Amino acid sequence: MAMEWITAMDKRPCDRNLRDVELISCRLRRVEPLCRLPGSALQQLAMCGFYEDLEKGVTLFRAGEQGRFWYAVLGGSLEVRYHAHSDADGKVSAPINMHCIA
Repeated sequence: MAMEWITAMDKRPCDRNLRDVELISCRLRRVEPLCRLPGSALQQLAMCGFYEDLEKGVTLFRAGEQGRFWYAVLGGSLEVRYHAHSDADGKVSAPINMHCIA
């Protein structure tokens, strides 16, 4: 059962069955930042989440883009580029870009 959750997580959400969701949920309960979430939230993550191994230099998102995903960094690191700009009225905007660096 130890490696079964990885096989389940490798499946695209539309290809998972109830056993896959339960295996993933059980594993997520053991992840420190997630262990405090209600079981229903963990099940939603298990049904909808998927694992991606990203190459160095991949841009996850850029300022102004509509968010489509949440990301959890399991290993490696990210570079967050933050650039503050002020408009003619003195209002500050803060675009953020996130890139995989390792």
